[in-house]
Amino acid sequence: MDTPRSLPRPPVLAVTLVSATDAADSARIARQLSGGVTSVESVAVDLPDSDSAEFAAELAAELARQADDGESGITAISLDPVADPMEVALVLEHLCVRRHPGDTRIGVLDVVAVTSVDEVTRVLLGEGAEDLGPQQWDRAERLAARLEFAGLIVLTDGDGAGASPAVDLLRVLSPGAEILTERDLDRYRQRRAVLTPQRAHRLASDLGWQRALRGVSSDAGSVTTFVFRDPLPFHPGRLNTAVADEFVAHRVGRILRSRGLVRLASRADRVASWSIAGDVLSLDPTAIRSWSTDAPVGQEIVFLGRDLDVDELTRVLHGCLLTPRELLAGPDLWRTLADPFPRWEDEHQH
Repeated sequence: MDTPRSLPRPPVLAVTLVSATDAADSARIARQLSGGVTSVESVAVDLPDSDSAEFAAELAAELARQADDGESGITAISLDPVADPMEVALVLEHLCVRRHPGDTRIGVLDVVAVTSVDEVTRVLLGEGAEDLGPQQWDRAERLAARLEFAGLIVLTDGDGAGASPAVDLLRVLSPGAEILTERDLDRYRQRRAVLTPQRAHRLASDLGWQRALRGVSSDAGSVTTFVFRDPLPFHPGRLNTAVADEFVAHRVGRILRSRGLVRLASRADRVASWSIAGDVLSLDPTAIRSWSTDAPVGQEIVFLGRDLDVDELTRVLHGCLLTPRELLAGPDLWRTLADPFPRWEDEHQH
């Protein structure tokens, strides 16, 4: 009797996404990762007519065309600096998994963030920032977000992977990422590439701050982590004052990065995303409604910093919460509280 033979596996097109503040850096690293030639060139993202999700859809279509034409192996894509690597990777992965099982498989092999010790030191540590000149207000946020989502961080300056405050911060921002210098890439390329299912989604659910919320310590050298939790909502006015006046190094230590989920009493129906980078606080709406079963109870905020005074920071944050009298007054009072934070796009006047 003939034994059944296993069907041959379809070929694979493995995609590495490369991003950097400077497009020239990401293009150079992409070429090195692909052996000198990228089979899919960097596709420009034209804002505001296009966004990262639309770009990912265009990229998925181009990769599918190339795969159907017989392309396989590893390709490195240099992303435009304005693209959001997480959104691109997640949408791309979602679209590519829909391909027929018999077709060439397309998947995200890795997500690479290109930076330097100098850039991290100036933009995120704030040392020598006066030499940067005028900069976009969200430059630090963009850099921190790229680094948090990376599976591989490539440093372009010398022996940058050695011990330094900047590298300490990288290890806490993205504890699961490998950190290499540019000259290490030849050895990196010689490794056997393994395409992990749902690679992008795994990265997105295992960011450094998410690990901290799960109780996994990731302190590194001079950078420590503090998690603040409390079931009460924030008073928006007191929170705004505290961020401006008390979130300063001589009071609470140097806050380098902060992420989490919070509730403002004045916007009690929606959980907000909290993000600090480069001394700028962003509060953006999430898709989580306050009554959702997966909504956090109150505040869950992770602080990464140097010389953090945990007791003082806790005292400051507690002072921003609703008082017992304000809490008992209920939503009718909460809606009337002065709220200096920018309105959310999906908010409506009532």
